[in-house]
Amino acid sequence: MKVQKLLDKLTDILSDERHAQMEKYKSLKKVLKALRVEKVKLEKELANTTDPQPRHDIESRLKIISKQRKKGLEVLKGLKKERKQKG
Repeated sequence: MKVQKLLDKLTDILSDERHAQMEKYKSLKKVLKALRVEKVKLEKELANTTDPQPRHDIESRLKIISKQRKKGLEVLKGLKKERKQKG
């Protein structure tokens, strides 16, 4: 009976960890999608803007979004790799 209880506890721990990991993965995908949409919107806005100051502002926002997406994609790849190793 002790072994069965230990196995049950281990299963609970692992499933909670997996569930938390999947939630993080899903929320990260949502954020990355929103950033991609925002990036496309800013690129269109940049193409239609000719004034130097607004252009500079848009370009700086685009750089920030690009860096955030890059970091997010790296984290997402890490989560995928971790999920494959455990699963």
